[in-house]
Amino acid sequence: MMNQKKTVLTPHQASALHYKNHVSLTANAGSGKTFVLSQRYLEIAVTEGIPLRNIAAITFTDKAASELYQKNSRRSRAKIKLLSG
Repeated sequence: MMNQKKTVLTPHQASALHYKNHVSLTANAGSGKTFVLSQRYLEIAVTEGIPLRNIAAITFTDKAASELYQKNSRRSRAKIKLLSG
C-alpha cells in the first residue's frame, strides 16, 4: 500500500489549483510552484478527461521543466494505479 502524506496548501496555492482560470505563478524558490503546476496538470487531465499530451505546462528553466515532468510522471502513475484498483 502506498504511503501518502497530506499536503497543506497555502491560500495562494489553493486558489491557483482552480484550473478553470489561467494563472501565472511567480514566487520564491522552494515555495511550491512546481507542486501547484503538477497538481493542476493532473486535475485537468482527470476531471476533464483531457489526454496528458494535450495539456501544456510552460516553465522558464530546464530544471523546473525536468522537475515538472518527473512529478507529473510519478503522480500520473500513482493516480492510474489508484483508479485501476
